[in-house]
Parts: sequence; structure tokens; C-alpha cells
Amino acid sequence: MQRAPEAARKKPSKRRARPRSSKSPVVVHRLPKRSKGTIMRTISIAIKIRLILCGIAMILAGCATRPSVPPTRSWPGPCDTCIAGVQNFTKVSSTLWRGAQPTEEGFRNLESAGVKTVISLREHHDDLPLLAGTKLKYLRIPMDAWHPEEAELVLFLKAVERASKDPDGAPVFVHCAEGRDRTGYSIAAFRMVFEDWTPEDAIHEMFDFRFNTIWFYNPAFLKNLDVERVRKLMQMAP
Repeated sequence: MQRAPEAARKKPSKRRARPRSSKSPVVVHRLPKRSKGTIMRTISIAIKIRLILCGIAMILAGCATRPSVPPTRSWPGPCDTCIAGVQNFTKVSSTLWRGAQPTEEGFRNLESAGVKTVISLREHHDDLPLLAGTKLKYLRIPMDAWHPEEAELVLFLKAVERASKDPDGAPVFVHCAEGRDRTGYSIAAFRMVFEDWTPEDAIHEMFDFRFNTIWFYNPAFLKNLDVERVRKLMQMAP
């Protein structure tokens, strides 16, 4: 009997299986980079949404209403044609006038009418370019339309008082953008502190000058304004 060739008798070699890693392969998904313009648009949309939500919240909270009691004082109403270039205008007293943001022509007409000092209550606007060529004194006390602050009102009232005692300081013309919100509660405070008006009368006048009723906090602030405290703070002011 013939023996099988030696090569045929060899058992096939077993290949060692490569050990498999217990760790699964990591797949990294890279998000496409956003351009600067895309990021800015996203931020802009987020800001707009936030402003809309804030506006809805204020509307749901309710708008300001006039005092239920009738006024006991009288005052001149707003005039849009008395001084060219100045809307919502009136003379609060012989030393204090009020109105909306004047144009360049408006400032010159105010100066011609006798105004010596301008007080701006605007936060993001400067009158200096419009005042070029005039001799008007200029003071800026930035305020918020929707949130009166006692400290800012003290500065305003003290400035009016100081200018009124200066022959070259009065009349004073005070304004904001529309002459109705910041100017409105500032004049109301003037009436209460200097002329002993009741909060209700001062608020009635504020409404007559086109007060934006969405700022429901402003009348409440005036009703709770501590007039005696404001007078003491004015005495302490430099």
C-alpha cells in the first residue's frame, strides 16, 4: 500500500484570528461652519423675537388709564404750529417750555423766541450737531421712556431750578424724541415738586400730551413719588 505524499499528510495550518478591538470605531460628525453673516442673522432674529414677546407681555399686562377723578387744574394743550420745527410744544411756565425733538430750524426758532438752555432727555441722540451756530446752553440727562428713575428726575429738577435763577439760563426747553413720555413724566414731577400739583392733575396733563399708554408703570410711579424726599435730595445736590 502506497503512503500518501508527505505534503498531503500535513495538516493545514490554522491562521490565528486577529483580536478584535473591544472599542467600536468612533465616527465624528463635523457640522458645517457657520459664516459670520449667518450667526449675526440668527442673533438678530433672536433679539426680534425677544422684543415681540416683551411687547406682548406688556400688552397683556394692560395699558395705563387716566385718573378716575377729574382734574382740578388747567393747562395749555400741545401745539404743533406755534414754533416751526417743534412738535407737541407748549410753555409749562415762564421759565420752562416743553416739546418734541426740534429740527435744526426748530432750535433756531426757539433761540429767537428767547430760550437760553436746552435739556435733552434722549439716551441715544445728541443735539450738538443741530445746535451748531446757536448760543444755546445744552444739558443732556438720558432717561428711559418706560421706567422713570428718582435720581434722574432730581438731576432734571435741580437743573431747571438752577437755570431759572440765572438770567442767562431761562427759559429752559426740555424735550425727548416725541415730547410725550420722558418729557411727560418729567413735567409731571415738576408740577408736583414746584407747583404742588396732585399726582392726578399731573397725570391728566401727561395724558393730554400724547402719552404712550403702553408705559403703564409711569402713572404708578408718579402716584407713589415722595415729593418731600425729592425736595430734600435736590437740596443735597451740588
